[in-house]
Amino acid sequence: MKKEWIKIIPKMIDNLDDISQIKCPNCGECELDYRYIGDDKTRVGFLQMWCNKCLKGIYISRVVAPEKAKFLSFDDELEEIIPDYDFIED
Repeated sequence: MKKEWIKIIPKMIDNLDDISQIKCPNCGECELDYRYIGDDKTRVGFLQMWCNKCLKGIYISRVVAPEKAKFLSFDDELEEIIPDYDFIED
């Protein structure tokens, strides 16, 4: 299942301003959201991507956040923005 999530990352990157048409690989709903979390200067960090409907998602480390992407610093309060979702492992 994680492979299905990874396949939609290019679609997300191509539509950073509006990912509402991308279906969740888990439940099929169009409720995806994401955040890049990283260093403010280099924008290197990790990506969290999840579905607000089924609360499943993935975590990918060592990525560079695109300039227009939703981005948080390592110092930001993540709990208020990123929901408690289940990570897809396989």
